[in-house]
Amino acid sequence: MLLPAMALEALEYTCPFCDSQVRVGKPCPGCAKKPVSKKTPASPWEPSEDHGGLDLPAEDDFDYHEFVAREFGKSPHRQTGLEWYWWTLAVALILAMLGSLFLTR
Repeated sequence: MLLPAMALEALEYTCPFCDSQVRVGKPCPGCAKKPVSKKTPASPWEPSEDHGGLDLPAEDDFDYHEFVAREFGKSPHRQTGLEWYWWTLAVALILAMLGSLFLTR
């Protein structure tokens, strides 16, 4: 089936970058054949070898236990737990709920 001349023009467009005529669905002959470099550049999120000028110690020089003692002190941490009044409050609330359950019947 032959298409009219206007339909053929509708199947082509002008490339916005190189102004060459391109058929719809085909790559632009001017833009698509650019040479691809063999070496891919490093992504910006990948760490560089120089660490951005930071003065970081070598991994072998880092002592974790010394760091924790220096940052948090040598005294043991306070044990976490509930104070006596929170336990009293919890028992009182449970008794109140059970009492309201049985008294409303």
